[in-house]
Amino acid sequence: MDTNHVGTHLILNVYDAEPLLLMRMDVGLPLLREIVTALDLHVVSETGYQFEPFGYTYAFVLSESHFTIHTYPEFRSCYIDIFCCNKDFDSNKAVALVQKTFVASHVTHQTIKR
Repeated sequence: MDTNHVGTHLILNVYDAEPLLLMRMDVGLPLLREIVTALDLHVVSETGYQFEPFGYTYAFVLSESHFTIHTYPEFRSCYIDIFCCNKDFDSNKAVALVQKTFVASHVTHQTIKR
């Protein structure tokens, strides 16, 4: 890692995702936990909110920083923000994992060194 940077901020826009995975937090949360585990992130706190009739937002506070998601099933999209201060964090792995998990046909992302 460049010594001028403390971490990687990954911003993902997920399009044409499986809407059933975006509607209910009780369906999406196990998937989010799988992503957190696969990326070797460490949760210290978490909270979420289920919107009615559908859609949810969820936030993990990580020892490495944070992971958040906001879903819009009516648009088959979700938006994920991961800031990770672990020098071994692989943003390409994270993008591929999110795309696979949400069965998304299109994901755009931006990686910022901070």
